[in-house]
Amino acid sequence: MQLPTACGSGFRKCHYAPVGRLQTRHPLITELFELERIKTWSLIVTLFGDLVGDELTGTQIRTLLGHIGVKAEAIRVALHRLKSDDWITSARHGREAVYALSANGRDETTKATADVYRRDTKFPGGWHFLLTDGERLATPAGSGAVLLTYDVALVPRDLGNQHEEALTLEHASQGLPLWVERRLVTEQSLRNAGTLADVLQRAAALDAPMQGLDRLSLRLLILHHWRRLALRPGTWAHIDLLPGSVVARCHRVVTGFLEDSQRIAFETLAGSSGE
Repeated sequence: MQLPTACGSGFRKCHYAPVGRLQTRHPLITELFELERIKTWSLIVTLFGDLVGDELTGTQIRTLLGHIGVKAEAIRVALHRLKSDDWITSARHGREAVYALSANGRDETTKATADVYRRDTKFPGGWHFLLTDGERLATPAGSGAVLLTYDVALVPRDLGNQHEEALTLEHASQGLPLWVERRLVTEQSLRNAGTLADVLQRAAALDAPMQGLDRLSLRLLILHHWRRLALRPGTWAHIDLLPGSVVARCHRVVTGFLEDSQRIAFETLAGSSGE
């Protein structure tokens, strides 16, 4: 079987990389796919964000996502939605559709890149609590602040106190009350974080490393699940304030894996049997 790799300028020319027979999905890939419900459009956004190059053909997308377990109809609907929402563009090259991020899609992807791939913590200045006398606190999007109750927020110290009537309480170093931990990260997110680190540990212990579509699928699914965690402000407070937690371990293990492994490139499948 051959898959189109990258198309030339203006889609005038496509090169094809042989990938051999389609392989059986590794059980670890199935475990990651079934970890929680995955929205296909969101998975495609993750794919484009980690891609080496700018373009993917419909065949490439269907082959990789189909190997993971996504149905062809779900892929078709997701691509249509992303195009309608100005996340991607498409063009025809003969019978093949070629997709790329739109200008808007690139901008949105760039905004998320630092948080998703960073090895360090996001707010090294630490955190403090803001408390009002019953007045609802506003937490601007992207500020890192986490609203714990309507009048209590956990805020990066670097932001200062932007509420004149709020009392600032410094965080003690002996940990967090359980109720605060649960407001920062849900039980499901804690389980997901533990699973991601555990799967990577088991993948590293395999007699032979994953190859072909399994290797691409492992990176894509690990990245996608971690991306969902990394883009939630409560995650970074949890990592900073509870450095021994399962979320902090997940951050270290996953970002180390992302740094050490190759970004998604179909060209790397050339000459691989995928078995």
